[in-house]
Amino acid sequence: MIPGIRQSLEGKEWNQIPGVKGSRLAYKAFGRNPGRYRVSSEALLRRVRRLDPLYRINIVGDVNNLISIQSGLSVGSYDIEQIKGDVLLRKAGFQEGYIGIGKSFIDMENMLVLADQEGIFGSSLSDSIRTMVTMRSQHILSVIYCFEAELDLSSLLDTSKLLLAEYAGAKNVETWIV
Repeated sequence: MIPGIRQSLEGKEWNQIPGVKGSRLAYKAFGRNPGRYRVSSEALLRRVRRLDPLYRINIVGDVNNLISIQSGLSVGSYDIEQIKGDVLLRKAGFQEGYIGIGKSFIDMENMLVLADQEGIFGSSLSDSIRTMVTMRSQHILSVIYCFEAELDLSSLLDTSKLLLAEYAGAKNVETWIV
């Protein structure tokens, strides 16, 4: 799978790759430099292009990475037990951010983010430590961040559902497009 994807990246600029292209345009529209604040799917595809090993996370994280590499879209998963109240998709405010997984504080100002009553916890850039999926997580919210209308998101959700069931034993999976 990876060699075929690696070949499909050859000779292309990052703004030509489906999934990555729309995310980069969205970052620019929010006033962020996609070269400095790299879309997580682009970061993964850069590793594939360089033949660097992929990080092993856990089954859910590894499935996310597989979907992300195949589609060029960022995928985040969150432990629902750590989410407090309703989930909102909104623009982050001035100096708003969070501690990312394996990162220090990430400034998310003006970025499209997921938030609950305790603050923001996810974006197409990186997931937060507060809501990260661990081996103990039982109920998970997975989000595919798509900024391109022409991509077949329904098929991608079906593939994601199948992979999560096969590799992570996911049951009672619901999907919807917002």
